[in-house]
Amino acid sequence: MARNSRRGRQRKQNGETDEGCCAATLDTLAHPCCCGGVWSQAAALWLTLLRPSLSLTTGHGADPAAPAPRGRLASAMYRSVRHYRVAVSPTRPPCCPYTPSCSTYAVQALHRHGALRGGRLILARLLRCRPGAARRRAYRDPVPPARH
Repeated sequence: MARNSRRGRQRKQNGETDEGCCAATLDTLAHPCCCGGVWSQAAALWLTLLRPSLSLTTGHGADPAAPAPRGRLASAMYRSVRHYRVAVSPTRPPCCPYTPSCSTYAVQALHRHGALRGGRLILARLLRCRPGAARRRAYRDPVPPARH
């Protein structure tokens, strides 16, 4: 298969195009992992931070990947990631090339590093969430240990 253009499209031998992991999604621009959905995730995060009463994340409980962080801002960010993991992610096909997945990485980064450093780590991870970058890292990208 030869590379065709952006967003994971590939041209097959018979001339058909394969849309990659985003083929089954209704809105490929909002797909969180491989189709530039960083902006939609960032918008959802800011809405959660600005208007927590609009958040649909209550009642999901703690995440098995890591417990909720202590700070107010980190907790709000954690709730938005939890909402994504419980309500949005099960409706979409898995496409994150990394281990752990980006949402698991986000939960662990918020727990270990808090809102500021954890948020920076999450943003950097979302920006490099594509197959080429994952291949260079052998598909592994764990959260760095906490500084003391």
